[in-house]
Amino acid sequence: MKYFLSYILLLSTILFSCSTQEENFSEVDFQKTEPPIRISIRELAKEYQPEKIPIAELVAPEQVFLTNYSRGGIEPPQRNDFKALRNEDGSVLLDSTGKAFILGEGGIAQFKKYTSDEGLPIDGVNCALVDSRGHIWFGTAGGGVSRFDGLEFFTYTESQGLGGNAVRDILEDSQGNLWFGTVEGGVSKFDGVVFQNFGYNELGDDIVYTLSEDKEGNIWMGTDGAGLIQYDGNDFSPAPFNEELGEEAIISLATDADGILWIGTNGSGFFSYDGENLTSFGQESGLPSNRIRAIFAESPEKIWVGTLGGGVCRLEGGKFTCFTQKDGLAGNVVRAINQDSEGWIWIATETGVSRFEGDQIISYTTEQGLAGNSVLDIVKDQRGKLWFCTDGGGVSRLDGLGFTSYTNQQGLAGNIVLTSTEDHEGNLWFGTNGWGVSKYDGRSFTTYSSSQGLSGDIVYSLLEDQQNRIWFGTSGDGLSILDGNQISKLGIEQGPLSNEIYSLFESQSGDIWIGTDYGVSRFDGESFQHFTKDQGLIGEIITSIEEDSEGIIWFGVLDGGISRYDGESFVNFGIDQGLIDPTVVRLEMDESKNLWIGTTHGLSILPREIQNKITSGEEIQANPFESFNTEDGLPDNFILQIVDLPGKAISLGTNQGITRLEYHPEQEPKLRNFEIFNSDTGFPVKDLTDGQNGMLLDSKGLVWAGTGSVKTGLVRMDPSRIQTDSTPPIVEIKQVRLNEEVVPWHLLAESSGSESFSSITDQLITLGRRLPAAEKQELKEKFEGVKMDGITPFIPIPENLELPYRHNQINIEFSTNELAKPYLIEYQHILEGYESDWSPILRRTSATFGNIQEGDYTFRVRARYAGNSIDQPSEWSDVVTFSFTILPPWYRSWWAYAFYLVLFLSLIYPMHLFQKNRLLKAERERAKERELAHAKEIEKAYQELNQTHENLKATQSQLIQAEKMASLGELTAGIAHEIQNPLNFVKNFSEVSHELMDEMNEEIQSGDYDEAKSLAQEIKENLDRISLHSMRADAIVKAMLQHSKASVGNKEPTDINALADECLRLSYHGVRAKEPDFKADYSTELEPNLPEVEVIRKEIGRILINICNNAFYAVHEKSKETEDPNYIPRVKISTHRTKKGIEIKITDNGTGIPQDIIGKIFQPFFTTKPTGFGTGLGLSLSYDTVKSYQGELTAESKTGSDSYTTFTIFLPLNSTQKPEVL
Repeated sequence: MKYFLSYILLLSTILFSCSTQEENFSEVDFQKTEPPIRISIRELAKEYQPEKIPIAELVAPEQVFLTNYSRGGIEPPQRNDFKALRNEDGSVLLDSTGKAFILGEGGIAQFKKYTSDEGLPIDGVNCALVDSRGHIWFGTAGGGVSRFDGLEFFTYTESQGLGGNAVRDILEDSQGNLWFGTVEGGVSKFDGVVFQNFGYNELGDDIVYTLSEDKEGNIWMGTDGAGLIQYDGNDFSPAPFNEELGEEAIISLATDADGILWIGTNGSGFFSYDGENLTSFGQESGLPSNRIRAIFAESPEKIWVGTLGGGVCRLEGGKFTCFTQKDGLAGNVVRAINQDSEGWIWIATETGVSRFEGDQIISYTTEQGLAGNSVLDIVKDQRGKLWFCTDGGGVSRLDGLGFTSYTNQQGLAGNIVLTSTEDHEGNLWFGTNGWGVSKYDGRSFTTYSSSQGLSGDIVYSLLEDQQNRIWFGTSGDGLSILDGNQISKLGIEQGPLSNEIYSLFESQSGDIWIGTDYGVSRFDGESFQHFTKDQGLIGEIITSIEEDSEGIIWFGVLDGGISRYDGESFVNFGIDQGLIDPTVVRLEMDESKNLWIGTTHGLSILPREIQNKITSGEEIQANPFESFNTEDGLPDNFILQIVDLPGKAISLGTNQGITRLEYHPEQEPKLRNFEIFNSDTGFPVKDLTDGQNGMLLDSKGLVWAGTGSVKTGLVRMDPSRIQTDSTPPIVEIKQVRLNEEVVPWHLLAESSGSESFSSITDQLITLGRRLPAAEKQELKEKFEGVKMDGITPFIPIPENLELPYRHNQINIEFSTNELAKPYLIEYQHILEGYESDWSPILRRTSATFGNIQEGDYTFRVRARYAGNSIDQPSEWSDVVTFSFTILPPWYRSWWAYAFYLVLFLSLIYPMHLFQKNRLLKAERERAKERELAHAKEIEKAYQELNQTHENLKATQSQLIQAEKMASLGELTAGIAHEIQNPLNFVKNFSEVSHELMDEMNEEIQSGDYDEAKSLAQEIKENLDRISLHSMRADAIVKAMLQHSKASVGNKEPTDINALADECLRLSYHGVRAKEPDFKADYSTELEPNLPEVEVIRKEIGRILINICNNAFYAVHEKSKETEDPNYIPRVKISTHRTKKGIEIKITDNGTGIPQDIIGKIFQPFFTTKPTGFGTGLGLSLSYDTVKSYQGELTAESKTGSDSYTTFTIFLPLNSTQKPEVL
């Protein structure tokens, strides 16, 4: 066997099939468990007594001696030093102790790269700024400036009005305006609508390197040749002390918290200006160079200065403390300085970035994931992430220092890590899947493999014993023991039960326990003793071994459960004893001595109290285990790795990465505070599915884990540095579209005449091009009538928008200030006036509303950060609103109604009188002919109904033969009864009308025309009744055809929440369309994150609408009958996830259904509505359709003052059967 995980999966498939496991989860009653099985060693037959085998009687192990040179085919251990800091000539720089400065702690940091491939105009980025709205602006070396909102880049160039495309610095002033210092374009001021440019005429120069604002609101600009320029809001003027600054360019500016302006020049040194006095600092003051490139005011008492070639200096207490490459700085040419959320100072140099962490300097280059080594600027966003602008490499974002990755590129022997351990010196050992073992000492990886004498290169288990020897358990090649420079190889002939070594453990007494695929061996230093199923183990494949505080040994057994051994007997626990699953992969004893058991189908915990009862011999009555799976919050049921953390915390390794949780046995739920770390939550961990011992908590409190990806290999997690930001995000409206069309709002708002820069910019940003005159005119005509009070700056959103009725479909996009992980933001929104409830919690960043009626509307949206915590999302943000008005269509406007009134008074009413008289006269003349024609139609209708009756009987016979309706007898009786009733009415009224016509003829012959007219009126009324019952028969026939129609369409994954919400609204608006005066409260209670169900969407929608229609009918009837003035009609639809499927409940507070007839409501043709208001087939059809999905449709109701009715639809999640043909 070569791959342990494959063996686990194969064994799970063979011994415990998927169907069996499902049965275990759903049908095993864990409250009814059997007592543990106890097997006493003494009571075993003699041939099964475990025998001690002295090593003196065994074949001596092979010995290999390690040297610093190759000898006899044995190579020395291969040391791979981590990347180190180097100077310009390529030599490694050493610290005061003679050790190299290690780059980035040896691994790959969490950098995310953005280049022109992701939307930047070019890859050379000079500077950046995070504005007050949370957006980040990047000034490039020739591509203009780009705004990034976390999802998209929006670029502004000279075409939009920017002074120059090479941007050197960006400033946001106290008024919210943006200033851009450019090369050869002077300075540009951007108010979010238009650019205002100032060049040589105002500044005396067109190259502006740096910008700063003082406490009085003055803008200071450092130029290339005109010195320092001040702008007071009205005028530009040179600084009064320019001559003292010298003739060198002003490269950097900064204003500290006390309002002091700090000035860095390109050769004249470093200055401070307090509004009155100018103080200079130069090489004579302790600076290594007078060429200043960066200034950062950590506080008024602590100023950092970056120089060109002299490194970085800290001015504190009037003295400079300087750092260069000799101290570990990435480079001596410093371009930018900033501070992170933890208070550490970051230095950008031409050869990487450095972090000052106390007395330690840690540097990062492209080897650690940085986009480029020449870093020109550093900014921190509102969520605490650092962004690094590079010269030619684009931009890098650092997502904290909590995770560092190591692969074979950093010297790891192989990218698949199966096991790990820490030795007494603090070195970490990692066993890999085919490449031997790597030893990590903090500065390098040293590889031991078969080339160095190991018995095999697939290493499943590692152990350091009390004698400081390292034990290696391999796949198929037995044991290797490293003792100093000597390796001993032990196979079956040297004592172990098998050469497949899955687990290693040293007890408090110094015994070595060796878990294999045939049982476990105990080695006491002088002899081996073997234990298998014959001696009492529950199975043979020993994957994990632990010891409790009483010295009792616990074994995790892949093919049975767990075994407890106290030196005299085994006590076994399997699924019959309450264990969640018998495929045990990992055991871990936490600090409270609770035993954690990881299986392939969930997690079980054996509390310490239960262990004590077992030790004392007490009988265990109830299930001794506390078991958990995904229904209890676990992200995955495959628990391969478990590590105990401080503070009642546990770390699990699963298919979903690393899970950190807390165990509180005295509370409910017992497992809480879940945190998930994987690629979906923004961390470099794909899954942890390789090896049952691949996760380790080292002595420094760091968690190490082997991942299932060759890209990340081995990851190190520092829990103390996981960045968590509980601050709610800031929401903004990003775009408003009409009828799914992007609108350049500035173009619609501008008056006729010349085109403004704001309109041009808007067109280029929203449409990607500048429209020709003809297209602009066409666009204005299309949106004629659209009005607004104004447009917001920076992001063009219309204010107080007024829309003609033809533009009554609107799409609103929104986002937040989360730039790094926008996919982890959850939103909720509501359009007041259009809907009554907030939407379900979604991660979609847009909302669309169609067919909006005239009126005033307000859209509200809020957001929260979901992050990696599945049970503690952050607080909701403040609500952001957007208001608009839909005007009525012209035919419902006030002037249209006025016109209708005038038209009626002046024309319609006289015409109505004339037309009425003319029609009455013509009607009298045609009365006789119409009566005769009606009689013939009655006879024809009677024949057609009889023929329909015969056809229905034939259809019933065919359905019986095809066995497509089990209750055909009942259906036939219902059809005969329901069809015969209108036929009887037609027949009877036809006969009566025939007799009345004879009487009318007699009256006409006798000259009694008044009586003839009376008889004619009666004949007319009879004909109306005949028509009514003919339509009744027609409705019954159509309903029966619908009942017999086969399902049409294909199953597709369907969002039940969205469908239920849509059908409830459609039903309500449908009822309102028929009954304009009807009003009712309707609401939803939808469980979030429901899985999608495979159904035919149209069928389920028809069922929901039918039941909702019945509900609205019931509350409408009660509102007409009740005398209670406080009665409010209510209809609610709710969804709920169960173990086997999804329940949809539709509840109303209407009239209710009497108990004596509620059992009949699903029968064909049964209805509680008056004659003519229903066919009685709707619920019958719904019932059969739900049954075809193996679902259930039930009803519960109560009559009286507190009446209600609830219909429950249950749809299973695992139904694959196609709906039956009814």
